[in-house]
Amino acid sequence: MKIKVISESPEETQKIASFFTESVLRQRNFKEQEALIVSLEGSLGSGKTEFLKGVAKFLQLKERIFSPTFLIMKSFPLIRKKPFKTLWHLDCYRLKKIKDIKELGFLEVTEDPENLIFVEWGDRIKEVLSKHRFTIKFKVVGNKERILEFNIPEKFD
Repeated sequence: MKIKVISESPEETQKIASFFTESVLRQRNFKEQEALIVSLEGSLGSGKTEFLKGVAKFLQLKERIFSPTFLIMKSFPLIRKKPFKTLWHLDCYRLKKIKDIKELGFLEVTEDPENLIFVEWGDRIKEVLSKHRFTIKFKVVGNKERILEFNIPEKFD
């Protein structure tokens, strides 16, 4: 299933992210066998990190969200949002080879159903992402206006 949403500002993108996260938490099956993965795809400045800030706000993270371009992977413990214990934020913009993400232990992170994983530039590592992932494509259509296209995996339809 695909859903398109228009955001007219960074603040609105954050609100859309909150709504998305709340919806996913409501439908998450507590007997899942793998992490929940959300691939964020779009050009530089299209709203991917802003979306993550909305997710973090909804999950009541105390740490500030920024693109972990030089770290590639960053984890944040979650206190109150079951069924997840850890939010993982990846930025694959600088990734040269798929083996680089594997060497960071990414595949092990995806095996834990208590992990909630958001991958900026997820299209660069799609061959190692679960086929059950959410994909959100960000398109710039104006100075602040963005189109967010959500591709929902079948098990969440």
